[in-house]
Amino acid sequence: MIEETVIYDPIQSRRDEVSQYDANIGMYQSIAATLPTAWPKELEEHRHPKNQHKALRNVPAEKVQQIAELWYADDVAHAIKTETLERTKAAAILAALEAQA
Repeated sequence: MIEETVIYDPIQSRRDEVSQYDANIGMYQSIAATLPTAWPKELEEHRHPKNQHKALRNVPAEKVQQIAELWYADDVAHAIKTETLERTKAAAILAALEAQA
């Protein structure tokens, strides 16, 4: 069996990281486009529970799907922001590495 030596390339690793963040952001944007984002007034009280699973006890069964989609839409919007934050940091590190190369 021949062992393959893997050489770590920090620039390529950062390029891969930035690319993965781009893919994640695109995926979340696609998901966001399929979800409702406007919270009806009568459901606003359910918007920010400390524990979503426990909060469902107080949700009428016919509203669970709607609330679940709205909660997930809020989660996805936040994920886009956090992925953008992390991508920005990785891209800055990549730019510094490329400038030193």
